[in-house]
Amino acid sequence: MESAQRVADSFGLGRVLACRQLTDGVMNLTWCLTTDAGIFAVKQLRDRSPEEVRVAHDLLPRLAALGFPVPAPVGGPVRVDGPWYAASTWLNGVHPQGFDLTLAGATTLGDLVARLHVALSDVCPPAKRRLPDIPDRAGPAISLLERYAGRPPADEFDRHAVDEIAWRREHLARLADRRPADADVEPCGWTHGDLQPFNLLIDPGDGRITGILDWDRLGVRPYGLEVVRTATITFGRDLDRIAAFARGYRARIPITDDRLADAAHRRWWTLLTETWQLERHYEHGDRSCDHLFTRRGEYLRWWTDHRAEIEVALRGG
Repeated sequence: MESAQRVADSFGLGRVLACRQLTDGVMNLTWCLTTDAGIFAVKQLRDRSPEEVRVAHDLLPRLAALGFPVPAPVGGPVRVDGPWYAASTWLNGVHPQGFDLTLAGATTLGDLVARLHVALSDVCPPAKRRLPDIPDRAGPAISLLERYAGRPPADEFDRHAVDEIAWRREHLARLADRRPADADVEPCGWTHGDLQPFNLLIDPGDGRITGILDWDRLGVRPYGLEVVRTATITFGRDLDRIAAFARGYRARIPITDDRLADAAHRRWWTLLTETWQLERHYEHGDRSCDHLFTRRGEYLRWWTDHRAEIEVALRGG
């Protein structure tokens, strides 16, 4: 941040005593500002509009009043020297990784996500219960991958991309008939949109969830998508914790085995066909998501070989 004090002055945060950039985020740049008035999180908006952030910020006090551990926004987004920034109070905790959440903690997280969905349905405008989903087709996805296939490797990312693109092209051609059908998906409602470890905080002592962060992707989506996405990103290959998370969620929100299996299938297909990380890298020179391309590729290979086991876990094991 070029001028932490100018940004702090724009929000009325007081005199800056310390400024530390966080390294965990992906899409946005975030700093921890310590001032004579307290500790604050300041985020530079890079992939969401100020209006989208205002909508989310208007919601947070209502969720806090219901007992959810969310940050308190400080005013609305402001523009300082070109970029837009948003500020909120700082929440203590660490991002959960791997086994940081016990099986009981995974169940508690599933229950929290379900309670959050219920609360959002109460405090947000009425939402459609069914939404159309038209998954990408194999042919166009292969064509997009081929756009990046012939580039001469210049660094480690390029060398990895050559192998990953070849693998995805081969599997898309072979598994084209596994494309999920165009369909209206249900149940749907308001969701956080990006519930994963970098947007969650826990107490390192007892594993209690102390923060739900980054509400920029608040929107109406299939509940099953958020369940599958949160479980697989948070717990990876740990089928026992995925099952515990699913049990916690389904104890509060009934969602059928078939709908969860369909959500898992659609998420898997999305990972197989997506190319947005390659576009950011090669078309825009943005390397901030390179690690996601590598990480998702590794997980996709495992998921492709264990689709049935993941569906069993999502049923609760």
